[in-house]
Amino acid sequence: NIRRAASTTASIVGSFLQGTTVSCLEQKNGFCRVGTNQWASAEYINCATATSNGFDQKAPAADYTRKTWRGVTLNQRTIEMIQRAEIYMAQMGKSGFQFSFSQGSYSSSVTASAGTHDGGGAIDIRTSVVNNDKKTVDTMVVALRKAGFAAWSRGRVADSFQNSKHIHAIAIGDAQASTGAKNQVASFKRGRNGLKGDGVDPDAYLGRATPKWAQ
Repeated sequence: NIRRAASTTASIVGSFLQGTTVSCLEQKNGFCRVGTNQWASAEYINCATATSNGFDQKAPAADYTRKTWRGVTLNQRTIEMIQRAEIYMAQMGKSGFQFSFSQGSYSSSVTASAGTHDGGGAIDIRTSVVNNDKKTVDTMVVALRKAGFAAWSRGRVADSFQNSKHIHAIAIGDAQASTGAKNQVASFKRGRNGLKGDGVDPDAYLGRATPKWAQ
């Protein structure tokens, strides 16, 4: 059975034949997440690790439905891109890793964001959950860039975020992105940091391995 949540008491929304092989986006409580709000027991299916096949060529679906996801507001397109980034994290040795957010999209509550979060596609990602470990943060930035985000670490070099280290990311191509966010994407493509003054990308040594659809 396919359930709405990772629980045997959650409502059933569909079913698979026993032995079916599906892509597992994440695992929780003995269940595999096989889609948005769709969970199947790992006991009854072959829970294969999801792959990134096609991500380089195929853009995420243009679904701008707003959802509360992991405590913040994001559109479905951004959620799909985050899930792609988590697949890349798994491929780079971080299986089961989930991004944690301090700020989402459609938000004007943080003055320091200068309007970049007013529209869609903008997220701030906590690095404190990995104790700001340089290697892990590097991997997070690379995964986000490969998934199609203009992404930078904040607070690891001399910028205004020394006391609030995080990763700032904008989903490239988001039709609902604010003007400020679109300007940051343009800055990213120039190899800059997306901040006032348009300084050098602090993570330039990681490269900008953006997918073909985002170039």
